[in-house]
Amino acid sequence: MRNRLSMNILHENNFGYISKCKCCNDLQLNLGNVIVTFSAEEYADFDLFFNEIREDFSLEIEDGSSRKYIIRTNLNELVLSLSYQELKDTIELLNFSNIMLSVNQLTKGINEK
Repeated sequence: MRNRLSMNILHENNFGYISKCKCCNDLQLNLGNVIVTFSAEEYADFDLFFNEIREDFSLEIEDGSSRKYIIRTNLNELVLSLSYQELKDTIELLNFSNIMLSVNQLTKGINEK
């Protein structure tokens, strides 16, 4: 996965994008200036890890402070330091990308019949 042209963008916002490689089906998460590549299984684990963060974040209220959310991920040595808006955008990327992955899987199944 070296060329963005070989990538199918699943969802994009002001903070980044999630894409899927047309050749190898790996997924790529781009957050600001950080890029992480996942196999489908690794992405599913990462998304599952984010479920608790989604639940906690749904209780947060934006207060305009410069507070940073430090997230020690389930990936080896990856720690994210995100503002409220960056975390909100990251959750949006994951949520909408999951929908697109599900739709792609459903349509793939229909097309194979």
